[in-house]
Amino acid sequence: MNTTFEAMAAKLSAPEGWTFSDGPYGIEPLILPPAAAPDEEVERLRLDTEPGPGATAFCPILLAHGKAPQPVGTLAAQQTVHPRVYWFRWITGHQISFVLWRLILQEMRTAALTHGRRQAWAIAAMTAYVRGYCSMLLYTASCSRDVYESLIRPSMFLAHPGFSGTWAPDFAAVRQVFRGRRPEWSGSTDEAVTLRRTVELYRHIHAGVAAKLVPAGGSLLQEAPSYGTLSPELLGTLFDTYFLTARSPDCADRAVPQLLRRLEAVTLDLAEHGLTAPGDEEERPAELRGEEVFDIERDLTGTMLRVAELAAGMDPSDLDLRPQFV
Repeated sequence: MNTTFEAMAAKLSAPEGWTFSDGPYGIEPLILPPAAAPDEEVERLRLDTEPGPGATAFCPILLAHGKAPQPVGTLAAQQTVHPRVYWFRWITGHQISFVLWRLILQEMRTAALTHGRRQAWAIAAMTAYVRGYCSMLLYTASCSRDVYESLIRPSMFLAHPGFSGTWAPDFAAVRQVFRGRRPEWSGSTDEAVTLRRTVELYRHIHAGVAAKLVPAGGSLLQEAPSYGTLSPELLGTLFDTYFLTARSPDCADRAVPQLLRRLEAVTLDLAEHGLTAPGDEEERPAELRGEEVFDIERDLTGTMLRVAELAAGMDPSDLDLRPQFV
């Protein structure tokens, strides 16, 4: 048996309080509404309860851990982390990202249709969600290069030799934000400037993750032969299938509870293992060595708590959206 799979088959204990999936570091299907076109009106994701400060009662684990800084490069360096942990992070971190993209889209629509304080709140919430996505990039890419090359990349190749993140169905509607384009509502207010800076940090982290995991620079899509037979819709379905994501109409009320459930599981994982992999310091490219990136890592659980509070319905005016450890 391959040593990677021998390690995966070994017994893995769950952190105290773990209730996600059928066992420790298992994965669960994500059910989302159909992906929206960039200009399509969509039903808002919601938590089926009264909004307000009490919404975080649904996230006691996040509430317990979200106020403390996440150690950077300490816990995991002292132990060998089970490969299944990194598979959980790869799939679950991406699923969280899909929900974050949809939440960003909601705030984009709000910012485009409102003015003044309400627009400012929407842009501030968007910034919190973009920062959450930065956290998920670092979380999903927290494995060593060896684990990525022996476990993650081959699994994508088996799904399709040219497997690509560009197929993600939910990303198209928010692409303009991450590509740095400036819609009409993105002016010179403090909130808009902060959003643009956070997007620049995202782009920096995205480049750093690619440099860390694929230092030669060749993605599967770049290295694959030209197939050209599947439609964008089928490629999107293939992408969803790989990340255990299904689409169902009229299920907007299920997205936020699924997000909160995953954020709590991620919090327990980080409390158990920390973020970085053994040997991570040697594999970190220059893009991931800056203080802004370390600030994202230290504030990872705090970022998830703010995402949970916003997604659960807390009014942005009642929430301190500033990073806690910068």
